[in-house]
Amino acid sequence: MKYYVGLDVSVKETSVCIVNQDGDIITEKSVLSEPNSIAQYLQSQKLEYKRVGLEAGCITPWLYHELMALGFSVVCIETRHAKAAMEAQNMKTDRNDARGLAHIMRTGWYKEVHVKSHDTHKTRVLINNRKCLQTKMMDITGQVRGTLKVFGHKVGNVSSKNYEGRIRELIGDDQELLSYIEPLLLVRDQLHKQFQKLEKMILDIAKDDPVCEQFMSIPGVGALTALTFKTTIERPERFKKSKSVGVHLGLTPRKYASGEIDYNGRITRCGDAVTRHHLYIAAQCLLNRVKKCCPLKAWGLRIAKRSSAQKAYVAVARKLSIIMHRMWVDGTYYQHA
Repeated sequence: MKYYVGLDVSVKETSVCIVNQDGDIITEKSVLSEPNSIAQYLQSQKLEYKRVGLEAGCITPWLYHELMALGFSVVCIETRHAKAAMEAQNMKTDRNDARGLAHIMRTGWYKEVHVKSHDTHKTRVLINNRKCLQTKMMDITGQVRGTLKVFGHKVGNVSSKNYEGRIRELIGDDQELLSYIEPLLLVRDQLHKQFQKLEKMILDIAKDDPVCEQFMSIPGVGALTALTFKTTIERPERFKKSKSVGVHLGLTPRKYASGEIDYNGRITRCGDAVTRHHLYIAAQCLLNRVKKCCPLKAWGLRIAKRSSAQKAYVAVARKLSIIMHRMWVDGTYYQHA
């Protein structure tokens, strides 16, 4: 007989539920959210498990790889599918969620999520930390600007290099106001230095990566966009068609068709938000800043002319994802002609 396992994972404890192929519950228990603890409990039952399922979450990659190394057939499922399958439950508890996941494994009604490797996750940590420092730096910059407006000091357009000098110039001899602003300037300066370090790391990685080098042959695509796209897709063979990449990244319109109603909505935005954002920025750069003409730019400009610039950016972003995937599969560079 075949057996299926559902794991409802939290930071401290994991609820485990084991069911057989007929849907009968064999055993349930809460164990520590540690791979060895989960594995020991499953092995103690002396059953042959067909699938072990868990939802995508913050510690899912760690548990997934460790349990796979211990010989279990682990499946990571999409949270939206799990939520939709378990909405019929009257009471939401960790125990009931584990039961629901076990039955999802048994019925096969799920969409498996690709779990990235440790090396890819390290690169994503670098990208996300760079974004974090950039966000904090922008917050401090906005806070200082807003503070000085109260006293009639307008910073205006100024480069990052000359920003601190401009602030001190506006404050002048007001030592009391300077003592309130200076801590923010010092913190911003340190954030800027560390941000530049992470920025250089990203540029070095992209420069030495042959796949990123292919992507950067596309006008408008820089090192950050190339590296983000590569770490998101990771394995291009996961997609049989390049058009599926745009769907995966949430760059295609929603569809609603029921009876006599049939319309397309806004884009789904169901994929990786970071990659989608960088592709959108790359599309803006291609249409607005790149001077050299190419078929992709001409196509985007035609969409902008008959519709709107925003729709053109989204369309070009989707097209970029398709082109980048096909280049990756074929091992080719972008041809401007």
